[in-house]
Amino acid sequence: MDDQTLVRIVKALADRTRLRMVRQIARAGELSCGSVGSLFHLSQPTVSHHLKILAGCGLLMVRREGQRVLLSVDRALFARALASLALPKAVAARTTRTAQG
Repeated sequence: MDDQTLVRIVKALADRTRLRMVRQIARAGELSCGSVGSLFHLSQPTVSHHLKILAGCGLLMVRREGQRVLLSVDRALFARALASLALPKAVAARTTRTAQG
């Protein structure tokens, strides 16, 4: 994963509301925009703003079914982003030893 994509994903998830939205959508498998809005005490434009950021970085996949817009989490992209953030084992081991020392 290139750094620019990873930075966009991390910035999107740095917002608590967006992180909670991703969790809710992932738990459900797929939610409509209206369903996401009903889970949060936010105005419709604010919900749309957050969803646009999440879709813009690729974390949310958007599917139209008639007039409904359905959202799901791109789990493969999410997993690649997490893997990109993981420390190599050698670095993690040094960090753990240093913190304990």
